[in-house]
Amino acid sequence: MKKPLPPIGARIMKSSLGSLICVGIYFLRELLPIGSGIPFYSILAVLWCIQPYTTSTLAMAKQRTIGTFLGAAYGLAFLLVFRALGGGNKTTVYITSCLMLIPVLYTTVLLEKRNASYFSCVVFLTIAFNHSFDENPYLFAFNRVLDTLIGIGVGVLLNSAHRPVKQKENVLYVSGIDSVLVSSREVMIPYNKVELNRLIAQGVNFTISTIRTPASMMDPLSGINLKLPVIAMDGAVLYDIRENRYLDVFALERSAAARVEAMIESEGAHAFVNVLRDNTLLIYYGEFKNDAEKDMFDRLRRSPYRNYTGKAYRSDEGREQVLYIMTLTRTDHAQKIAGRIREVLGTTVRVMLYPASEYDGYTYLKVYAADACKANMLKILQKRIGADRVVTFGSIPGQYDVYVHDDGGNSAVKMLKRLYEGKRW
Repeated sequence: MKKPLPPIGARIMKSSLGSLICVGIYFLRELLPIGSGIPFYSILAVLWCIQPYTTSTLAMAKQRTIGTFLGAAYGLAFLLVFRALGGGNKTTVYITSCLMLIPVLYTTVLLEKRNASYFSCVVFLTIAFNHSFDENPYLFAFNRVLDTLIGIGVGVLLNSAHRPVKQKENVLYVSGIDSVLVSSREVMIPYNKVELNRLIAQGVNFTISTIRTPASMMDPLSGINLKLPVIAMDGAVLYDIRENRYLDVFALERSAAARVEAMIESEGAHAFVNVLRDNTLLIYYGEFKNDAEKDMFDRLRRSPYRNYTGKAYRSDEGREQVLYIMTLTRTDHAQKIAGRIREVLGTTVRVMLYPASEYDGYTYLKVYAADACKANMLKILQKRIGADRVVTFGSIPGQYDVYVHDDGGNSAVKMLKRLYEGKRW
């Protein structure tokens, strides 16, 4: 597949615009005149401060400011001592400057500002190496600090600026993961992460609804600062990622779960039983019947979010809630088992079949409670947060409010921005 070109993001545009503003300020200072600045140093500060998120911008600005003042202070002290001792040659300046890095760096350690150490050294060395023999090196040190502060100010203002909000509807936006936010290669493009986090920080009610378990969504959603609970396991659970807690569940009735498990095993298949016990998800397993399920187990058991437990250690005591029962077997075998479950239990359970893309000729069979579906759990979430209406994003035509068909490109996030920010001035 041909890899699409990424879009030119806001960070790129802000970096270029910030650089132009610094150049404009430089010419303004020349006209007034207000010192003799060098726009290069302002632009460096802008590029450092333009970050994906406002919080990281402020952190970077703080580092740069502290480092600049500390380096400038040592630079001025060096110049004063250097001039008081009658000066010297370049060899003396260079060697002494290198030795002076020890107190510069040690000061950042004492002040517990280690992240500013690089900038402290850069500013100090710029003053010491390049301007020790200037007629008025103190003026350069002042301008160097001023240039940096100008760049920091421009960067912070650009990253903090956004169009004023006219009105925000109380809307809940719900998106799928696969082929919507994440591509078939299990990759989420940086644009989606940055823009989603920015929108969530601004207050958009955004969450995920997926067939995946909480464990299997952690990697593709890594770096997304979701604040709302997610709908997982095809609607069987409402899960709070931040608190690692299951808020609502649709569990199989105990008698139905026991019959499903017995039927699967009587057909010569093996059942993975996903159970919620004391707010911990346990996956009970027994003797594997084919290489596909053994390989799946070997792949997934390494995850810190999955708790596989042998059925020999299973102790119910009325405390477990069976969320769903799964088997992985040959397609014809899975269809036969599904037919028998539907015939015996009817509408008291919900049976799902879908191809195992990793294993040719195999199919996943999952059995949920009859009311365990995304639509029902979505109503619970909507009521929980008090949203007036819901907008859904998905990759299946006719089943969602917004149909997404770019295999994890940026169309879903762009549409979310358009819907949410369309109520701005």
